Amino acid sequence: MKKSLIVHILVIVIAAAAGSMIASTLATSQGKARTSSKAMCGFNKFIADVQWMLFINYCGSIDSIKDQNVDEVYNRLSEILRNDPDFQKAYEIGALMISIKASDKAVELLKQGTDNPRLSSNWKIPFLAGFVMNHNVPKDKLPALISKIKADSQWFFETAARRSSPPEPHVISSLMRAKAEKLVNKKWKENITIVNEKHALICAWIDEALSSSKMRMGNGVEDSGFSIVINSVKDLNQKILQQAASLKKNYPDNQNILNTIAYVKTNYLKGQNYCDACLSIYAPGDKFCSVCGEKVVVYGTCPQCGVVMKGSHCSACGAAKEVPVPAPALEKK
Repeated sequence: MKKSLIVHILVIVIAAAAGSMIASTLATSQGKARTSSKAMCGFNKFIADVQWMLFINYCGSIDSIKDQNVDEVYNRLSEILRNDPDFQKAYEIGALMISIKASDKAVELLKQGTDNPRLSSNWKIPFLAGFVMNHNVPKDKLPALISKIKADSQWFFETAARRSSPPEPHVISSLMRAKAEKLVNKKWKENITIVNEKHALICAWIDEALSSSKMRMGNGVEDSGFSIVINSVKDLNQKILQQAASLKKNYPDNQNILNTIAYVKTNYLKGQNYCDACLSIYAPGDKFCSVCGEKVVVYGTCPQCGVVMKGSHCSACGAAKEVPVPAPALEKK
């Protein structure tokens, strides 16, 4: 029994020593010609695992990621991913570790993982890329980085939304904020210029909803993520109306905001019954808004007894539902 235990311990020690030697050799050979996959005899993933353990050990030996060591951390991550491009943890954990001090390099690593066809079901990698790009990449570096990697935060969030089924709420939220960010301080409609981020967000949601509606009707609108977003939001109407009501309350005198509210009423709420004061949808038979208490125009009731109509005839008195009489056509001269 003791012999068996000693043999096991010796095997573990020898394996650890061999792994350490391999990793050490790889570390010292950085910058030199890389050994091909065939020359590694298929041990690349094993080597990457050993390098990852040494990477974790190295990160534990430093206080934090600083300007002095961020390049070393990045080089170690790059080496791991060269040996195993499918190493998901290295992308997800490693890129976040360098996202503050080397945000552009973190995004490049995450873009590499996003483009890997064998990781096409992983939504976290593109989401993290979009998150880092939005929150950590300095604005002056952003155009050059986008030009270099041919993708922006919206593209990453759309990719993450398509890969997650159903899309996570925070993915959809980040995607819509990325869309809204592109609208700030720009002209949205003929008489509407976006004044702030909250204003941009509701306009982005309205664009999303209307474009999705056109796509469903077969108007030839290209699917750029609209159906994914709309199908993942349970009560889109309420979401847009709440945002519109909040803007109306906080910016009662801003003409751009008031024009946006008018646009919502004319285009988005067309055919719906809503409270003019707070834009909340109300039910048939309601006399007052249940949200703000304002008087509303009653609809959906029996013309004879006032009971809410459930069909073509009143269930209380049998009266037929009134059908609006179309206006007579003008005679042609």
